[in-house]
Amino acid sequence: MAVPVWQSPVVGGQALAGHVNQLLGTHPTVFLYSGTLQSYASGGSGSASSDGLWLAQKFTSGASQTAVGYVTFTSTVTGSPAPWTISLQADAGGQPSGTPLASVQFPKELAASSVTALLPAAVTASAQYWIVAEAAGDSGDYFSWAKSSAANGALTSPDGVTWTSQSYGLRFAVVDQSPVTPLIGIVEDGGARYTLLSWLGNYGPAGVQEFTQGQTSAGYVESSRALSYSGPLLTGVA
Repeated sequence: MAVPVWQSPVVGGQALAGHVNQLLGTHPTVFLYSGTLQSYASGGSGSASSDGLWLAQKFTSGASQTAVGYVTFTSTVTGSPAPWTISLQADAGGQPSGTPLASVQFPKELAASSVTALLPAAVTASAQYWIVAEAAGDSGDYFSWAKSSAANGALTSPDGVTWTSQSYGLRFAVVDQSPVTPLIGIVEDGGARYTLLSWLGNYGPAGVQEFTQGQTSAGYVESSRALSYSGPLLTGVA
């Protein structure tokens, strides 16, 4: 049977058939672990804004890399923009191809200081790819992607089609799908729902963040929980 679309119940709202139907199908799930760092750029100062601009940063896959698991980069949020769409795209003539190999939405609640975008996709070793962030928000509501110390590597576009080279790079790290513990994230239905995990040593998860595309006024549901321990014992969830 076809995979049902995720639907999130609304407090005080009417129960819908989709709330039950989504449990009757098999939801494709990918488990992503800490993995192995394959490419990165750091340092620098300043940032590039998502207000009216698509942002793209190129990277080259590792010499034996066959898959991307997730990418990270430093970010900030101004105001209350709608979720930011981040994708992984192949190269086409020195710019993003326009066809996402993987895509995920990132809400403002999960982008206050950094983005961990779960983008599981197969790649070819030693080939050029792009991390692409779609335009989002307006002059008072937008995301910012921190610049790196590189003198090039970033592109901007007003529409995701016509790209302009910039004299700066953007910070990023690309990690593969090596089964190196701990578990970092769980992706369901191609990014329609995902879970991010952080860990406290060997005790257990320190934080759990979830995102689900849903039928709410914001268009999604996000939840975050912080776990506390006394030694190896879980003592609280906030």
